[in-house]
Amino acid sequence: MIGDHVMVEPQRQIYYRPVRVVGALLLLQLVGLVSVGVYSFSSINWDRILALTNEQAQTLPGPLENQLEQASLYVIFFLPSAVLLLIAGLSFVLLRRRGWLPASVAQSVLLLACLFFYPDPRPGFAYPIIAYCILMVLYLNSRAVRTVFHSKRITPASKNSETEKRRSSRPTGMPRTPS
Repeated sequence: MIGDHVMVEPQRQIYYRPVRVVGALLLLQLVGLVSVGVYSFSSINWDRILALTNEQAQTLPGPLENQLEQASLYVIFFLPSAVLLLIAGLSFVLLRRRGWLPASVAQSVLLLACLFFYPDPRPGFAYPIIAYCILMVLYLNSRAVRTVFHSKRITPASKNSETEKRRSSRPTGMPRTPS
């Protein structure tokens, strides 16, 4: 017993490497999402759209309208996730123990967007995003990452702490005596 605190776990070194790896992987996922968005917007023929608006055309041609719709849906569905990924990735890299919840929420929102908001047929980029999200959720819940978040070295003492101390100091194999 130290002051009014009880040691629950032996003093041990906490390694932040898995947390930094998670942060780097989240930032890599953010780069991938942004690059897909940039590609989606750069594939649109903006000169043709400007020419059609100058001619005051009422409708856009089918393929051009489809590209514009896909690009705008991408921004609507993936911008919140990109912001959460940025927050979580930077907090994992810089603050070490913060950011697990934003990372999990970002993965959930990405999966939700890929699975439910895109009608069939889904765009080709949705499947790698789904696979990466599943792997990230598994890694976020791995033992190496969880131990960093759940490591509590000292907790306040309670009424039962003396009882627990007596139980742990009793040799094994000794019969339990009523208190």
